[in-house]
Formats: sequence, C-alpha cells, structure tokens
Amino acid sequence: MKQLKKDIILANVPKNRINLDIFEEIDSTNEFLKKNIQSNEFNLVASEKQTNGKGRRGKKWHSPKKGNIYMSISTKNTFKSGPLSLITGIICTKVLSNISQTEEIGLKWPNDLVFNNKKIGGILVEKEINANEEKTIIGIGINFNINGEENWWGDISELKIEDQRNLIIAKITSEIIKIYDKDHFDWVNQWKNLCIHLNKEVKIYNHNSTTEDGVFIGIEDDGSALIKTESGMKSFKSSEISIKGVY
Repeated sequence: MKQLKKDIILANVPKNRINLDIFEEIDSTNEFLKKNIQSNEFNLVASEKQTNGKGRRGKKWHSPKKGNIYMSISTKNTFKSGPLSLITGIICTKVLSNISQTEEIGLKWPNDLVFNNKKIGGILVEKEINANEEKTIIGIGINFNINGEENWWGDISELKIEDQRNLIIAKITSEIIKIYDKDHFDWVNQWKNLCIHLNKEVKIYNHNSTTEDGVFIGIEDDGSALIKTESGMKSFKSSEISIKGVY
C-alpha cells in the first residue's frame, strides 16, 4: 500500500489555489478545517486514520488505518450549481469508476457510495460561520479495505486501486473545484443514472421508525427525494428522513 504523498496530490491539482495538509492520524478532517484559518481559496486535508470521524446525522464513521480515504475540502466560495452533497457523490462515483474501469459503483440517496450492494463511502457537507464569514466543508470517506462492523458496510478492495489513492484524492479535488467555477451544472440526470434504487420500493424512516413504504421516483432540483406513496407523491429533504430497504 502506497502512503499519501503531498507532492503526488499537488502535481494533479491546481496547486496555486489549494493548501494541503496530510496527517498520519487526526480526530476528524472536517473538524480540523473548522478550527483552522482558510489559508487559500481551497483548503484540503487528508489523513491515514481518523479517531472521531462522523457521518450524516452525527453517526460515527469507522475510520481505521487500513489505506482508506479520509479527506475534507473547505472554501469560502459560493456554490451555485445545486445540492453540493449529491453533486460530490456524482464526482466521487465517476472518479472511482474511471480509475477502476467498472460501472458497478452507484449512489443511494442522498449521498452514499455503494458497491456490491454495500456502502463503501459517504459525504458530509457542513457550514462553519465565524466572524461573519461562512465556510463550506466537504468531508469524504471511501473504504478501500475495511473490516465491516455492520453487515451493510463494504469496501472496494477487489478493484485493487488502493495504490491510486493519491490520484483519486487529486481528481476528486480538481472536479470539485471545477464545479465551483461553473454557474450551472446539469447534475440531476447524472445522479439518476447512478442511483441504484430509482423506480424501486424503499422504506421511509423518520427518527429510526418506519413511517411508510413507497417507490423512489427521482429527485428535485434541491436534492429532495420524490417518493410515490399510497397517499400520493411526496417530496422529502434529507434532513427529514432516511430510506432503507436498498441494501
């Protein structure tokens, strides 16, 4: 397994726009960027291990030192092209698919990366406001080699691309910067094409209890889920519900 290397990552990104930090161990890449000054247009941090990684809704993100990706990007720039977490999911999926030459990696709403019917990655977007300045932080975790503590956790070890982690981090970062530079990004159809449960039955959960069943029809421009239930078509934000029954 090749270690994370600053020179390799910087050689594949617009390095004049990025400040990069790499750690052997850190509590959380997102928390590091929250606490530190925005020293360039984009700050990027990656670590071999996290001791207090977290996912959506405050869930712990298992982050052992086994050659995975734990990275975060922060910026004060304004994003104009749509829901950042879903668009980041598209970027991560396409980068992994291109490097591994597979089309088997997909997305579960809102932003889980899925391979072999198991979750292999996730995204957490947070806002930090300090002294009237707002900073956006995009946290990304991707499992290359992991012992799943839950039966729905998986990894992409069989794709044998863990030695490409530096290039993967660089390409994800470069693609995120590109979408920040755009006024418009046609992301909805791209996301739907990668969705593993489009037009399939799902279970809608609210505060860990099932509220109803439905068919996942698609997404709206703000990233809300469109689900057809017995009582009609409904729109849900990711802060309101989670869906299960997918893997």
